[in-house]
Amino acid sequence: MKRFIMLSGLILLFILLTACSSKSSLELVKSKVDFVNDKSKVGAIGITEGDMKGQELVPTALYYEFEIKNNGNEKIGGIGDKGLRVKIEPNDKLAAISKETVGFNFFEPSSYKETGVGYGASFNGEILPNKNGKYILTYDLGVSEENPQVPLRVPSKEKLNKLKDHALDASLIVTLDGKEITRFNLKKE
Repeated sequence: MKRFIMLSGLILLFILLTACSSKSSLELVKSKVDFVNDKSKVGAIGITEGDMKGQELVPTALYYEFEIKNNGNEKIGGIGDKGLRVKIEPNDKLAAISKETVGFNFFEPSSYKETGVGYGASFNGEILPNKNGKYILTYDLGVSEENPQVPLRVPSKEKLNKLKDHALDASLIVTLDGKEITRFNLKKE
């Protein structure tokens, strides 16, 4: 009888430990970063006053593309607030380079106030089992034409090159319903 109870207890413990495992079934299968100045990818800023009224300015943006695979047996995510979201958490060096490049840490959404530009995201809110989801994050760096409505100008090529060299010195954080479920180190080892 003692053996039966011990065996039952061990089996129950094993089941509980397996069920409580927090290992994510998500895998980062692709990450790409580049600069983009394409209206179809980053949009445009409509000018509402001055000599250029009615025209559009296309910003240059730091453009991240990620592909994440769900290796699990159940879908992850949902629609609306229940969906998967991603964000970049820069390491200290990348945050400092972002400030050096445009004058503020563009990974902080509140930093964009008064710049005339912004940031954007496009993503799959859910990933079905054994399927990939695509996630795009854009951070506007400025426009090439002078305009008082959009005071932020595109940085020099040297600054852009330095930024690109360190653009993956960060973590990609995946959240579900506002809670972090996994993070991927983007730094190339």
